[in-house]
Amino acid sequence: MTRRDLFWRAAGAVLLVGATAAEQLAPGSGAFRGLLTLVLLVTAFLGLLLLIRGKKMALALRIERSRHRMLPELIRARRRQRRAERLP
Repeated sequence: MTRRDLFWRAAGAVLLVGATAAEQLAPGSGAFRGLLTLVLLVTAFLGLLLLIRGKKMALALRIERSRHRMLPELIRARRRQRRAERLP
């Protein structure tokens, strides 16, 4: 496991623990508490994903936000098309 992967896994652990601790320590009730709970739940889920997948999850999120996210599928489609043309 590389240092970068360990960094992302540690960041995931920090997000997970921080979100759950913030939820337990958050004051008040009502609509603000409900909204805060949802935000912290999403943060905890992101932390869990980073903890499990590490650097690969960070790369997947970055690729998904990129305008070139469809590039791997286009490359595979072109390869399939070329193979289909070569075979009679």
